[in-house]
Amino acid sequence: MRGIDVSHWQGDINWAKAQKGYEFAFIKCTQGTSFLDSKYAQNKKGIRESGLLFGAYHFANADTDPVKEADWFVKNVGDLKEGEIVVLDYETYALPNPADWCKKWLDRVASKLGFRPLLYTYHGLLTKYNWKPVSDANYGLWAARYGMQTTWPNPLFKPSTGSWPFYAIWQYCSKGKVDGIVGNVDLNTSDMDIQTLRKYGKPKEVTCNHQCPVHC
Repeated sequence: MRGIDVSHWQGDINWAKAQKGYEFAFIKCTQGTSFLDSKYAQNKKGIRESGLLFGAYHFANADTDPVKEADWFVKNVGDLKEGEIVVLDYETYALPNPADWCKKWLDRVASKLGFRPLLYTYHGLLTKYNWKPVSDANYGLWAARYGMQTTWPNPLFKPSTGSWPFYAIWQYCSKGKVDGIVGNVDLNTSDMDIQTLRKYGKPKEVTCNHQCPVHC
């Protein structure tokens, strides 16, 4: 199963064309404590109308309080439907112990939204640091490793899973070409089917005997 991820850098996207051959699309929502992606609302609408599974990510600056960054994301992510996924994108080597910072962000968002985000990070970061505080807390992994930047994933360049038993998604290329999108596009693959991947997203809401909405 294949997917893409984009941000404002890709400009205006024709999602009717871009969705062909893909099952999911993740888009940038926020960064740090003040940046909101200018194409977020437009891309969110386009992805949903195209029928792709929607996901939103926050790019971590990691130079401020993780709770403040988490609250900025929650404030701007907007409504989420059943199965839609949220992600922390962590890419910096600046912190000596990034797992602690990430877990604080993840815990805060999980407490606010009612389900666990994924963590996105690189192969190099997965091999350098101890991520057990995050993996032991049952946050899923989206791992990146590009290898020779091929259009299709090359099994010789599968990323490390760190302290996780497996990754949910592998970002295998940052120079993909997709109809309806100008410029390079990140390409992703998952060994899961779409229904399994959706289990990382917002759970189905049910109504209890007291008629109050709860998550199953």
